[in-house]
Amino acid sequence: MALITSNHHTNVARASVARAAAELANAVTVYGLSRALTAAGVAQATTTTKAKTVNSLQYSVGGVQFTKGATDNFWTLGGAGSATVVAASSWQKYLLLIDNAGAASVQEGLQSTVSAASVAWTNISAVSPWAAYIQTLGSTKAIAAVITVATDSTHTFTPGTSVLATGSGLTVTFADGVDQSILPLIGNETGLIFGNGG
Repeated sequence: MALITSNHHTNVARASVARAAAELANAVTVYGLSRALTAAGVAQATTTTKAKTVNSLQYSVGGVQFTKGATDNFWTLGGAGSATVVAASSWQKYLLLIDNAGAASVQEGLQSTVSAASVAWTNISAVSPWAAYIQTLGSTKAIAAVITVATDSTHTFTPGTSVLATGSGLTVTFADGVDQSILPLIGNETGLIFGNGG
C-alpha cells in the first residue's frame, strides 16, 4: 500500500507545518472516537445497486459503542451526496457511513481521471486535507467502509442505477474501514513523510 500524503513546502514558516500537524491530530482524535470496530463485510446487496453488511458491525460514535446487525440493502447510492455520474476512464470513492441511530448514508469523493489514489475530498471541504473527514463525520457518524468504482474508456457509472459489481466496463471494490485518502499523512513538497526521514 502506498501512503498518501498532504504535501507541505519545507521553505514556509514553521507555523504552517505545526498547524497542519494540529489539524491532522484533530482528525486522528475524531477517528479514535468515531470508527468501525469490526469489519462489516460490506458487499453488493440483493438489490444490486445497493450495498449490504454481511457481518454484525460494531462501531463507535463520539466514543459510545453501537452494534448494527447484518443488513441487506443498507446503503443506497444516488441520493444526496452521492449522485454524480462517474465519467468514462475515471475513478470514484464512496464513504459508507453509519450514524449513532444506526442509519446509513453515503458520501462521494471528487472523482479522478488519473487513479483511485487521486480521488480527492475537496468537494466536501477544501479548508485543509483533514477538514473533509471531520466535516463528514461530525458528531454523529462513523465510516464503516469504502466503495471504489473504476470505469473503462467506454462506460460510465450512475449511482443508484448501475450495478455495484465488476463487469460491463466497471471495476467495483468494497473495503471495510476508512480509506487512507481521507486521512493523509503530512509530507514535504516531494511527498516524503515527516517523521520518516522526510
